[in-house]
Amino acid sequence: MALGLLSLMLKEREVQQLQQMMQRYEQNPHMEMYFWKEEEKYIGIIGIEVKQKEFIIRHVAVLPTYRGEGIGRAMVNEIQNSYSNLTMTATEETEPFVQSLY
Repeated sequence: MALGLLSLMLKEREVQQLQQMMQRYEQNPHMEMYFWKEEEKYIGIIGIEVKQKEFIIRHVAVLPTYRGEGIGRAMVNEIQNSYSNLTMTATEETEPFVQSLY
């Protein structure tokens, strides 16, 4: 499930790259992945890395049929609420999306 959602945002959709990314989330205690679910269906995913003073949005993906409905914004807002004591930053890849929210 996570691989399918993450593949939506990757430029390279090679399975090996996706598996390596999932391993980083599984092995690094500072990286966390959250799923967005509606009506028993997983439709979005957001991956972050938590540091001392900030959290970095590393991945954001929403199923194409749900795009434009504010799901990405809702996921980012939930993460901001959960980590309100930290500054939010983004990667070069996620920065355009995060900036579009403000």
